[in-house]
Amino acid sequence: MRLFGSPVADAGGLAAGERSIDALLAAGCGLIAFAAYVASLPPSFAFWDTGELQTVAAILGIAHPPACPAFVLLGWLFVHAIPFREPAWRVDLMCASAVAASVTLAYLIARYFGAGRATAAVCALGFAFASVPWRDATRAEVQDVALFLRVAALYFALRFARSGSPFAFVAMGLATGLAGATHGITVLLLPGLALVVLTRGLPERRLLLLGLGAFAVGLAPYGYLPLRSAWIASHHLDPTVAIGLPPGLPFWNYDDPQTWHNFVRVISGADFDVHSGFAGFVDLRSYGRFGAALVLHLGGAFGYIGCILAAIGAGVFAIRRNLCGVALVLVALLPVPYTESYNELQDPDRYYLFSLFCATIAIGVGFELVLGLFALRAKSIVRVAFLGGLAASFFAASPDRSAFFAQANDYGAPEYVDEIKSMTPDDAIVLAEWAYSTPLAYASYVDHSFGDRIVVASGTDQYTSHIAGWLAARPVFFVSFSDALTIPGFRAEMLRNGPYYFYAIKRGSH
Repeated sequence: MRLFGSPVADAGGLAAGERSIDALLAAGCGLIAFAAYVASLPPSFAFWDTGELQTVAAILGIAHPPACPAFVLLGWLFVHAIPFREPAWRVDLMCASAVAASVTLAYLIARYFGAGRATAAVCALGFAFASVPWRDATRAEVQDVALFLRVAALYFALRFARSGSPFAFVAMGLATGLAGATHGITVLLLPGLALVVLTRGLPERRLLLLGLGAFAVGLAPYGYLPLRSAWIASHHLDPTVAIGLPPGLPFWNYDDPQTWHNFVRVISGADFDVHSGFAGFVDLRSYGRFGAALVLHLGGAFGYIGCILAAIGAGVFAIRRNLCGVALVLVALLPVPYTESYNELQDPDRYYLFSLFCATIAIGVGFELVLGLFALRAKSIVRVAFLGGLAASFFAASPDRSAFFAQANDYGAPEYVDEIKSMTPDDAIVLAEWAYSTPLAYASYVDHSFGDRIVVASGTDQYTSHIAGWLAARPVFFVSFSDALTIPGFRAEMLRNGPYYFYAIKRGSH
């Protein structure tokens, strides 16, 4: 096997039996990860964006920008194809499957770049059981599916670079389009894919058109948004419209994308300051901070031995002028300025998933180089010892793994819903800040266990002009993070304090 030269999985370089062994080992890594993820999946719906995605996928709604239509459609298929457990659990299972499939591809891509079988397996499983991938694999998270589709696009690009296979080129286009229909961060993958493809020169016109056609097919889920929005509006599926609120609120029909203006608004993320993320690329003074953040995340995932080996692997790609390896480093780095500059991102760790994936490949390359420098590649006992040290570094980096299995008994969100139901009459209007509104929406639209109560995701200063009219017909309540809620012109009577604050809204000021 030639290190950093022709890929080890070259159809002409290995016998069919050898390739079968790699396929089995890759599948084994993915299955090990999948088993751990399933064993640690939460049993029910959850708070925050997780609860929203579980709800939207089950009801074929429209998620918050960028709407992630491919995620929603795939989630709906999982909800309706799997005949057991709650719909929320089935959506989580989809995400676990996506990350586990990425682990399988991590093994194969590491082998492509010259890692030995044991090294590739240790690195793939090191990624699988790092805290961020494992945590995100056990909840409804758009970045899980986006990770798999971006990894698949990279894998097929590398196959095309190796063999010139038209199938690989078309598959790359389809995977890239589907990734784009899952999350717009896929745009940061395009420069790397182009570099990989161009290692074989510009594809012939017919193949290029086929690839672009496959890419367009992958983007087709965006057509779901205006069609479903129009259907939801015409069939009056969103109950918040019936109480006088405008169309376009969360869960059913976010931003009402049945018009061109609203469609562009939702897919571009215009409701959020996404421009701040892209501004990071030209903020040269912050690149030191970006580098420190990357090192912190790599160290947290793989330990500082892993971090050093990733840097060595990246250096090998540059020194050897391995353009496919340089592309891997490029696509690993590009999300960092965006993530660290996006000022509305509450959970930046999930945006590092793809960077961590690429880093685990570079770790394998760096590890093989270190063994080669010390002439240890053929000394199996010492090699095993070194691999054990690498695995130990991975293990020590994430000491919180046992906590993931406790998630299997986490019924916090259902218990919260039961508490709200016990404190409100059946005809209540319940306003809730975002994180607290999503479990209520799931109970209302998926479980149908919330009675005739209407859920409104609301900030503390939204919809105040509607409250007087609502109070004339129905009681109004508010779930908030604030322990001193004030709504001008109304009294907020606290009914529960901590960990959330629950208020009955009454006429008259304090």
